[in-house]
Amino acid sequence: MSSPERLAAIDVGTNTVLLLIAEYQPASGLRIIEEAEDQPRLGAGLGVTGRLSPEAMERALQSLVRMRDRCRSRGVTRVRAVATAAVREARNGREFVRRVRDQDVPLEVISPEAEAELAYRSAAFHFPAARRLLVADIGGGSLELIGGADERIELIRSLPLGAVRLTELALTLPELRGRVRAALGEAVLQQEWAGSQVIGSGGTFATAAAMTQARRGSPDQSIQGAEVSREELEDLIGQLSEMTPEQRRRVPGLRPERSDIIVAGLVVAAELLDGVQATSVRVNAYGLREGLLLDLVESREL
Repeated sequence: MSSPERLAAIDVGTNTVLLLIAEYQPASGLRIIEEAEDQPRLGAGLGVTGRLSPEAMERALQSLVRMRDRCRSRGVTRVRAVATAAVREARNGREFVRRVRDQDVPLEVISPEAEAELAYRSAAFHFPAARRLLVADIGGGSLELIGGADERIELIRSLPLGAVRLTELALTLPELRGRVRAALGEAVLQQEWAGSQVIGSGGTFATAAAMTQARRGSPDQSIQGAEVSREELEDLIGQLSEMTPEQRRRVPGLRPERSDIIVAGLVVAAELLDGVQATSVRVNAYGLREGLLLDLVESREL
């Protein structure tokens, strides 16, 4: 039997840079062997200036260099690296891409539609029994909504409802909820998607699952496939919105780096579930990165 090929996917978002390394063999498929996350907050201040700051670009560049080196040390033969909302929107996004490519990282900027399709592909791979899926990927800069049935995509929406973007608006909780509810109401035919299985990917949903499992007394349980109810999301919002970011840093399951942006992300999640009359969300821990890996496998097999 031939040795498995090692593949890697890198997702450069507004808040995080994520790495996923997998082994692939035709007989056994993909097997995740390593994942890593940095939070350089590349899109910090983007909503005000329209540009990526030099400091944020340097932080993200160093994250990518570390991930490049990790791929090399793990014997990865093919890498796909993509940038999403922050780099897409920034006036100096091309400059950042050039600097990254100069470090031998093959970064490409993908469209909202491509981003959505990759997230949906990963969700459909993990939750094939659901007849009707509504996938929500909450990033730092945007919310990607993808609806489909039987692996056929019927809805793609990209909304400026990312956790970092909303946090930087410094809204009160009622203002935040009103803004999110209005944006979702305009973008989604709520009755059409009522009763769908909602799948959540991105750091907000992963963190919600980790905090919920800590509350349930099972903090070591995998978050992949975890179910979080609408009531549990609302409880988290109520608790965390009364805390300072410093107090939130001590909440079990909440990574300190997300303490300032988590409430905004949870509000988006809760308002979405309410809008489509869903009682819970299932968490897909890999999302876009896994969609990239599946694309790499498919291109190898063509």
